[in-house]
Amino acid sequence: MTFGKLKDKVLKDSLYKNSFWAVLGNGTGNFLLLLSGIFIARELGKDLYGEYGMVKTTMFTMATFATLAIGNTSTKFIAEYIQKDISCVRNIILTSLKIVLSFSLLMCAFLFVFSDAIANFVNEPKLSTSFKVLGVIIVFRALNTVGAGILGGFKDFKQVGINNIVSGITMFALCIPLTRMFSISGAFVSLLTSQVCLCILNVLFVLKRYKTIKESSSERFGKLILVFSFPFALNEFVYTVTAWGNSLILTKYASLGDFGMYTACMQWNAIIMFMPGLLGNVILSYLSTSAVSSSQTHDKLINRMLMVNLVSTLIPLVVVAICSGFISDYYGQSFKGLDIILLVAIWGTIFTCMSRVFESNLMSEGRRWTAFAISSSMYVVGFVAAFILLKTSNGYNAAFRMVVLSVFMSALTFISYVTEYKWSKCHLHK
Repeated sequence: MTFGKLKDKVLKDSLYKNSFWAVLGNGTGNFLLLLSGIFIARELGKDLYGEYGMVKTTMFTMATFATLAIGNTSTKFIAEYIQKDISCVRNIILTSLKIVLSFSLLMCAFLFVFSDAIANFVNEPKLSTSFKVLGVIIVFRALNTVGAGILGGFKDFKQVGINNIVSGITMFALCIPLTRMFSISGAFVSLLTSQVCLCILNVLFVLKRYKTIKESSSERFGKLILVFSFPFALNEFVYTVTAWGNSLILTKYASLGDFGMYTACMQWNAIIMFMPGLLGNVILSYLSTSAVSSSQTHDKLINRMLMVNLVSTLIPLVVVAICSGFISDYYGQSFKGLDIILLVAIWGTIFTCMSRVFESNLMSEGRRWTAFAISSSMYVVGFVAAFILLKTSNGYNAAFRMVVLSVFMSALTFISYVTEYKWSKCHLHK
């Protein structure tokens, strides 16, 4: 096949086009967020950046739980009901937004009330004010997620990508002057502004889609969505507790400086695997509509998704590996030794990107509790291992130990998903 024919085939294939926009738009947007994070780390230094990272991680982690997994659920339901009964889509959109808005406000209030206790637990009382003031990020971040999920159900991945680019540009443009003028306060303002911007864009385009659907079914979807989302919401709860717990114990048994190093590595991991991560909506949307197809067609789609995810991960991973020394130098002297830690941390992204395909497949098949059992058990094992590792080592070389554990747990999770997938296929054919 000639290059021209191959290019035409790719351009005409909706799966590849949507994957392209998901990778380009979200990849560019999050690359800009990464550059912003690098600049903020360089300006603030290891310790202040650790404080910034702790607050950001807390907000983003709690926002993940606040969505109750309704972002992915809305993608699945909308993709299915567009084909089955489009009159139900209006109610699905409205119900999804109401649930997420209500619960994210509740999480924001929870953080406000318990901010002093959380800050004292990690021996950093000064974090209390930041938790109180910036808790609103939880609401905007949660609405961003469900908005992207709804647009994903319509396969409007191009618009989701453009919105993320605009948000990334906003963050990058503001963080440079604001951090230089106001230090960590300026960094927080730029982060909040970028999330507000993305929230406005996603919600506006969701409402635009909402208005195009003239029919409206009387069927209620609140209970149906919550019941379907429950195991995934429970999984998000386990993730929230363990991920946040990892941040707390790293700060408690080591230091904010160690957390700053660890956060810097995880930020690079995020840009590597955010591309395949945001392909999750593409995967879920297509697997949901292919669930009624033949087993052979479904398997081919999974293989294609695995290939797309692997390629979109390997390319930035190789670039980061080659540039690790330059990256470490750019962060400044307080981040000395970051290059070695980063070189170890990035390899876990390969296992993570492949695992997400199998996780989306389980969700598309409605096998919610299987997905919950695998991922939640890995979160818990990882948290317990981190606690033991940091406490027994008295926090020595904590950032390096945490990234090694992270890579190991990513590999173990991938093995678990592959084993389950092969077992279920063999069991199905018997």
